[in-house]
Amino acid sequence: MERSEIFLTSFNRIEKWLRKQLEFPSNMGVSEMTRRIKKKTELPINEIEYDLIEFSQLRNAIVHNKIEKDFVIAEPNQWAVDRILEIEEKLVHPKTVEKYIRGNVKTFEASIPLRKILHIIVEKEYSQFPIYQKGKFRGLITTRGLGMWFAKHSENALMVLDDYTAIDILDVDTKRDAVRFLSPSDYEYKAINLFKNNPRLEAILITEDGRGNSKLLGIISPKDLFGE
Repeated sequence: MERSEIFLTSFNRIEKWLRKQLEFPSNMGVSEMTRRIKKKTELPINEIEYDLIEFSQLRNAIVHNKIEKDFVIAEPNQWAVDRILEIEEKLVHPKTVEKYIRGNVKTFEASIPLRKILHIIVEKEYSQFPIYQKGKFRGLITTRGLGMWFAKHSENALMVLDDYTAIDILDVDTKRDAVRFLSPSDYEYKAINLFKNNPRLEAILITEDGRGNSKLLGIISPKDLFGE
């Protein structure tokens, strides 16, 4: 398949998707549709808007400026072909956070002793502890949060680990914006934006319906999305 054919086929699928999102408007070009959709979607329109508008002009040149049946003045290079396919993937087939579901996710009761949490960190190398109390989510304990908690209590020479449980740590150092919830059908790009827009966010919890007290299905950390 020629590069121009691959380009046009992909562009046409994108254009069809744009029209569907806006309930098939008449006499509206790709540029205007892109601007309107940007206001109503969580998809990464800002990242592709400029290129898509430029590609709409290239599409017009390919389609309307043919000299002969098999000869066109404009021809997309390989970068343009790869880029239009990438844009199609992001818009028409966006990834969801469902892939971060990991079977039975371990949760912990609010009454779990601090000493046991430390033992689990050493033995199983857990770094995140979703804490529940009577089926309701109370907060997330992380190794980072534990480090801060110990730092605050470092001057207490009489501190006895057995006197503390998970709920004691959460009651002292609960950050309300450290956790967000998503459902399996939410876009991965939404998760990326949540981390980018909130430096205090430590994890995104995936539940059946995106609500805090629903069954926990998976946990997304910044490392999962951005690497080391």
